[in-house]
Amino acid sequence: MKKKGSILNNSVINIILVAIIFAVFLLAVSGRVNSRDVHQQVLEKQLALLIDSADVGMSFGVTKVNLKGLVDNIEVHDGRVFAKVDGFPSFKGYPYFSRHSVSVSDEGDKFVVYIK
Repeated sequence: MKKKGSILNNSVINIILVAIIFAVFLLAVSGRVNSRDVHQQVLEKQLALLIDSADVGMSFGVTKVNLKGLVDNIEVHDGRVFAKVDGFPSFKGYPYFSRHSVSVSDEGDKFVVYIK
């Protein structure tokens, strides 16, 4: 009888430990997915892809308050897009490969990216 009881106890303990490890993993991943860093990287990549696909004379706007957070600043220089989201500055940026001249202007509630 003792052998059956100890197997059951070990199984229950193992299930509880696996559940705890899984819960810690989910908390760590959910914290990373909702972080400013990820939102900033996604915004920079989207802007770089738009710049790459744009033709001369095109422009597009990025609202300052959007799903990625509060966009404080967008800069374009040295072939890279830098976005400052929720006060978190970008140090690395995201590269774009357009051969056209690109500029950004702050126009009230949005940033406008011009392709010249």
